[in-house]
Amino acid sequence: KNYASVEMITVAIMHGLEVGLTPMAALQSIAVINGMPSIWGDGMLALVRNSGFLEDMEETQEEDENGPTIAICKVKRRGQGWTVQSFTRPEAMRAGLWKKTGPWTQYPRRMMQMRARSWALRDAFADVLRGLGSAEETQDMVDVTASGSATTAPPAPTSDCTSASVS
Repeated sequence: KNYASVEMITVAIMHGLEVGLTPMAALQSIAVINGMPSIWGDGMLALVRNSGFLEDMEETQEEDENGPTIAICKVKRRGQGWTVQSFTRPEAMRAGLWKKTGPWTQYPRRMMQMRARSWALRDAFADVLRGLGSAEETQDMVDVTASGSATTAPPAPTSDCTSASVS
């Protein structure tokens, strides 16, 4: 069993409060990975929608016989133009994600969608997200073992607050 430590729960709640989440919503939406608070893609979208700044959003994907080729996310912030981000299969391949065991193998459409979404939302709503990256992306940046401990950079904190999802 992978139980979150008191420190990770505290980080999740405190960072959630900073972006307007209740403690229970923070525990459901914030993941602490290698000591870094991150937010799941659906939680990121919920924060942006709740801000009142999101005027419109469109997410699309294209596919071929081998699966998704590109995911595109367009967001329109009230009073501004469209912000468009995409994530392509070649980018996933260059990053070593395309055949990576886990969600990338099981749900490549969803993972590409989350990457494009997080980039677009972070570009257009940095003030709302206050530096929170997506948990899906943060997990891809560190080697999270089956036991739930991160084994690569950024350097591990000195406490036992190394990696866990408190959701």
